[in-house]
Amino acid sequence: MLMRRIVDVLFGFCCLVLAAPCMLIIAILIKRTSPGPIFYIPKMVGQHGQLFPLFRFRTMYTAPADQRMPDQPVTPIGWFIRNYSLDHLPTLLNLIVGHITIIGPRPMELAVVDMRDPTWRRYFQIMPGFFNYAVLKLGNMWTPSRISHPERNQTLELTYIQQQSGWGDSKLFLQFLAAWISSKGNVKARKNAEVPLDD
Repeated sequence: MLMRRIVDVLFGFCCLVLAAPCMLIIAILIKRTSPGPIFYIPKMVGQHGQLFPLFRFRTMYTAPADQRMPDQPVTPIGWFIRNYSLDHLPTLLNLIVGHITIIGPRPMELAVVDMRDPTWRRYFQIMPGFFNYAVLKLGNMWTPSRISHPERNQTLELTYIQQQSGWGDSKLFLQFLAAWISSKGNVKARKNAEVPLDD
């Protein structure tokens, strides 16, 4: 556990240092192209159901709370940073702080989680991850199935939890890196994603 934490901090810090110039440019572009905050910070469910603020770059236009719609348009710079998964760069802060680890189940929005459900309790028995097996496995099916078929995500992440190991996490990280490169930065845009956990 201590070694995993050390690796998380070192990985997060090194990535944050390397990404800092890019993050500064993105922050400036967000402020210059649309009014509102630089970051989008939703409350997410983490290990044992604990809530934590997840840091991401804002990609949507903002509006007063009583005027917000689920289909708010994405800003032009928002489309760009989403397409290359750059909106997740601030999540490295969560990795350094200890809200998440490098590999683990995806942290989930409070609105879709019921911790009275034994399945969700098993899902969150370990720390959520920056990289997730379900996202790697489902590719472009992950986002639409998150709401319509949440059991797909749960089943895959529970499979990961049952088979979790240091060696397995290393292989999964390399698979995710290969998928990120082949998809030009957008793993969720990949079609027919089929990556067995035990390959």
